[in-house]
Parts: sequence; C-alpha cells; structure tokens
Amino acid sequence: MKKIDPHKKIILDADVIIHFVKGGLIGVLPNILPNKMYVPDIVYQESLSRQYQTPIDNLFNFKLVHELEIKSDLKVFAEYNRLKKLFGKGESACMAYCRYNHDVIGSSNLKDITNYCDEHGIVFLTTMDFLEAAYHRDKLTEAECDEFIYNVKLKKSKLPCNTIAKYIANK
Repeated sequence: MKKIDPHKKIILDADVIIHFVKGGLIGVLPNILPNKMYVPDIVYQESLSRQYQTPIDNLFNFKLVHELEIKSDLKVFAEYNRLKKLFGKGESACMAYCRYNHDVIGSSNLKDITNYCDEHGIVFLTTMDFLEAAYHRDKLTEAECDEFIYNVKLKKSKLPCNTIAKYIANK
C-alpha cells in the first residue's frame, strides 16, 4: 500500500470519482484516508457528466470533498493550458496543480499521468490504490472490495483485476 503524508491534499480526477459512483461506494471514498480531498473546478464543471451530478454534489454539500480553483494561480493555470493540448482536461488540471503544490493526484489514467508524475516527483493513487487502502484500514471487507470491482466493470469501466486479493498479490 502506498504511504502518503496525511497533511497533503488529494486532488481527484473524474475517473476515480466515477468509479466510486459506479461501484456504489462514493460515500466511502472521502473516508478512506485522513487527507482532505479536492476536485479541481475544471474537473467538476467540464469532466463530470450530468448522470453523476447528484452523488458528486452531495460530496460537496456535506463538505466531504472541496472544490479547488485552478485559474487563480498563474503558473498552475499556464501549465494546465500547456498540458491540456496533450492530455484530458481533468488529468491536466490535477497534474498542473500537484506539480506546483506538491500534493497527491487521485487518477487511474496511468497512460497519461505516469511519465509526468515520475518526472516531477508527484505521488498518485489509482482507484485500486484507494480500494486497497480501504481494505487494509478495515473500511471495506474483501467481499465488499470484490463486489465494488465487479460493479465498476459491469458498468463498462476498466480496472486491472477482478479481486482485491489478485491486485495486492500482483503488486
């Protein structure tokens, strides 16, 4: 399990949030780790479709997740504008913010973020990393993790394995 500083913010991309909505555990996500979780305004406004609006609004309304304004920091916004020519808006917003603020990205889009994060020393957590943390912290049982994976895959999202045990064994 990845260790992260509990004082760092976790900056969530849409894919992790959508996975937790599809898996029926969106209410668990903000309670897995002690870190405060944020969603960049760009991700919230442009990347999260209407079908996910109610559960995501509930996260904000109950102050479980906070909105993060990207445009207010010029160097972050300039990096975001450079990155969005190469990657999706959500990944770009998260990477730009974390590059200059040294926080943690929550994204499963490894194809887009891995090289950039490695180059700039940015820690990232995938949906499966969150799930593994929930399992090890006794927030979810093995059966609940496996049901989550099954439900996410049933709703046409990709995860790297079919069980939490297999994920942990393959690391």
